[in-house]
Amino acid sequence: MKRLTMFVLLCAAAAVASAQAPAKTAPAPSAATTAPTPQAVIAPVPESPGQGLIEQDESAMQGRSYSYDPAGRRDPFRSLLVREQNRGGVERPPGIAGISIDDLVVHGIWKTKAGYVAQIRATDNKSYLIRAGDLLYDGEVTRVGPNEVSFRQNLNDPQSVKPFREVTKQLNATVKQ
Repeated sequence: MKRLTMFVLLCAAAAVASAQAPAKTAPAPSAATTAPTPQAVIAPVPESPGQGLIEQDESAMQGRSYSYDPAGRRDPFRSLLVREQNRGGVERPPGIAGISIDDLVVHGIWKTKAGYVAQIRATDNKSYLIRAGDLLYDGEVTRVGPNEVSFRQNLNDPQSVKPFREVTKQLNATVKQ
């Protein structure tokens, strides 16, 4: 009980002392500094990082501006069914490393001494040979069997339980004559 009484008295004394202390005044600007500088006119520096957020919220509430900080979340207006064709404007690497799993078609599978090898055709209308363990643009080849090729496709979906999905492509049996 004595501690509580002592704490209340100290808080009251601190409040009285701060009220009686003279307010600090900023020095009067000289004639050379009365002209506004370009930095002061263009972008006033907020007092703290929280102050900047408060000012943004206030301006948004008044209808002057709007800002959205995704903070790592996906854009709610983009379809989940449509995949990005080109990630962030980055050029895809040439060859097998630039082929997306959704874009390839399996045209042939051969059995060799080292195992099965699959012939695929990409959107650039070129044929490539792949085997288990080869890395593609959005995944890797997990298994090449006698009639199918299995892939592990990386997903960029934070809502997904697994960061990948298993994709199996069958041998394309159509023969052009």
